[in-house]
Amino acid sequence: MRFALALLAALLLTPAAAQAAEPWQDAGKITDGLFDAQTELVLSGPKEAARDATRARAAYDGAFARTIAAADPETDEAITEGLREAARAVEENDQTALAGARGAVRAGLFRGAYAVTTEATARGDADTARRWLLLREYRTATRFTRPGAHATLALDQLERGKTSPKAASQAVTKDLLDAYQARLRELLADVQRGIEQDFATRQAEASAQAAGYFAILADRYTADRGAAATEQATAAFAGLPDTLAQAQAALTGFTAAPFTPEEAARRAQQLLQFLELVPVEYGRGVKDDNVTRDFEIQEAVAFRTGAVGAFADLRDQLAKRDPQRTQLAADAITELGRMVENANKTKQGVATHEQVEQVELRAENALKAAMPKAWTEETDESDYDLIALTLDRMEAAVGAGQYRQAEQARLEAYAFFEFGPERRLRSFDPGLALDIEGLIWFGAGGKDGLATQIADRAGRRQIRETRLALDTKLGDAAATLGDSANKATVVTNSAIIVFREGLEGVLILAAITASMVGLRRRLRRPVFIGAFAGLIVSMITWVLAITILQSLERYGEKLEAVVGLIAIGVLLLITNWFFHKVYWSEWIAKFHRQRKRYEKLERTGFISAQAIGLFVLGLTSVYREGFETVLFLQSLQLSAGTATVLEGAGLGLALTFAVGAVTFFLQRKLPYKKMLIVTGVFIGFVLVVMVGQTVRTMQGTGWVPITPIDITLPYWPGLWLGVYPTVETIGAQVAAAVFVIGSYYLAQEMKVKRPRRKSMRKRADAAGAVERPAVATNGQGLDRGEAQPEPVLRGDAPDEARVE
Repeated sequence: MRFALALLAALLLTPAAAQAAEPWQDAGKITDGLFDAQTELVLSGPKEAARDATRARAAYDGAFARTIAAADPETDEAITEGLREAARAVEENDQTALAGARGAVRAGLFRGAYAVTTEATARGDADTARRWLLLREYRTATRFTRPGAHATLALDQLERGKTSPKAASQAVTKDLLDAYQARLRELLADVQRGIEQDFATRQAEASAQAAGYFAILADRYTADRGAAATEQATAAFAGLPDTLAQAQAALTGFTAAPFTPEEAARRAQQLLQFLELVPVEYGRGVKDDNVTRDFEIQEAVAFRTGAVGAFADLRDQLAKRDPQRTQLAADAITELGRMVENANKTKQGVATHEQVEQVELRAENALKAAMPKAWTEETDESDYDLIALTLDRMEAAVGAGQYRQAEQARLEAYAFFEFGPERRLRSFDPGLALDIEGLIWFGAGGKDGLATQIADRAGRRQIRETRLALDTKLGDAAATLGDSANKATVVTNSAIIVFREGLEGVLILAAITASMVGLRRRLRRPVFIGAFAGLIVSMITWVLAITILQSLERYGEKLEAVVGLIAIGVLLLITNWFFHKVYWSEWIAKFHRQRKRYEKLERTGFISAQAIGLFVLGLTSVYREGFETVLFLQSLQLSAGTATVLEGAGLGLALTFAVGAVTFFLQRKLPYKKMLIVTGVFIGFVLVVMVGQTVRTMQGTGWVPITPIDITLPYWPGLWLGVYPTVETIGAQVAAAVFVIGSYYLAQEMKVKRPRRKSMRKRADAAGAVERPAVATNGQGLDRGEAQPEPVLRGDAPDEARVE
């Protein structure tokens, strides 16, 4: 009976006993044994340390060692020799030699795992590759970088048949090489610190490990530099720490896993953005040379750290293009670090905001000069990466109950969105931008916003649900902000603005020059020259406006809100002119009175004065519309850049010239008054749209609260009509519409109906009188007490300006 039970137990336990340990577990036994030997050598002596060294050597045996030997015999020999060196160091009580042996063995284990993983992936063995991939190094994660997961994802796709072994092998190799090169830089920095601190064991372990890591990169180094250069570099790493300068020089300009052009451009954008945010946060945390807000200084330190990591990734490629400017950028980034770290430690006598800005600008200018053009062109991909990373930190902080840190991360995520994709998104899908803002702040789509949830100490599950909804919206934003959508929408909007204002200028010029026919046709020339000069001055105004706005661009939505308010003010004035018949009647009459005055100068001999007067008349007529156009185009320029807006403006200008040519050709037949009235109604409509868009912008700045209306609208009402589902935006538009309609009826009452009623009462009184004394007239058959008829525009007056 006992024998049967023993046999049954043996059968049950045999599979578990036979199952090999995972590679990372075997490697852990080896490195742990050597670490314990180091500890015992210091605390207890060689006898106790020898047992741990023997345990480590015994752990490197069996299937683990055979697998490494089959994939890379040289690595197997290096690990075996490192374990022998560890045993000798313990026997000789040499702590420095033991540290070096441990570094060499550790590097050998990673090198062996690299060989097994890449070989298994290349032959399509995803299971073996996945097991050995767990024995690897990662690039050090920071607040703005995630541990590399490309290799894991590639193996997952390989197992599911979604990718080929060749493609998976390339992805795995690139991920691992990138990680080992990043760690190699850090190990050389450890060697440098060991030298500075005169810490021999630290120097020895980091030096040996660095030499082992370079062996992983050696094949790529040979492909990039040649066999002779690899031999020299290998000697430099083998001679560490004495050959530290040569080892550092060997890595200059070398990238083991080069970025694709798209990856490099994305990382470059992150680098530039990190740098730009350092003085922004620093300026919020200091006043003169004193720190006033510790949190802002910590943010500046974090952004500078992010810039260091991004610069390290790109430095090799930059050095190949322009080593001098790359070194200037490196020096400036180092100086920037000293400034912000000093402010983080000492609260008084720190660098001023202006000094930090100057150093950041020096680094930025050097980088942009060294970078290829494609790297400096703004894209949104890097912003989405940073938003995702920051939201990850927010979730982790909520899970740890650190709601203050979670709120800081939320604000960072919003800053990346506000200064990045949002500016463009509001030109293409304002409703989507509002949804994203709502989810980050106070709520949208029936969900509470992250700001509300963090303030209420919501649990991680609730935060996660909102985060998933936010990720979906951010994905929609990324899809919306494609180059084709950007180009089509911004060009269309720019063309409409220019055409709308240009049409107004054409109509005014046509009315002014209508009577200049026959012998007086030559008088049109100074008017048209003045109009052309007005167009040139408008372009100069555009350039000046762009220059000013670029220097203020960091203020983001706040600047756009101010521009929108100014534009609304101009539209209110125009609307008032229209509906009180000053703009479309008395305004043109004013031009004609000036024209007649200038024509009189001709008869008195002042030809040059007449030409100058007509020139000024044409210039002011066009420049007034041009200035409005410049004002209206600014929000599009801030959102999508100058080049795209200019393309749309050029299209609108071409349409304006075409309509102008037709207008002047058919000038004597066009009903100008009716066309001006239609233009006035159109501007009233534009006013209502712009009010909705500006209030939405002010909501983004925090100047106006957000009260969502629980309805779902497609994107086009926000894009074309400025209609967003919030109480504030719709309420403001209703108020604007009431103002426009009220202005029209008020003008009707004051200028038409009231004088008409007054005239009818007087006539009724006169008809009821038995005798009526003679009434003096004005010589045209009208009583002086009656309302004067308003100027009438007619389309058939040949010589006068159709105003009577």
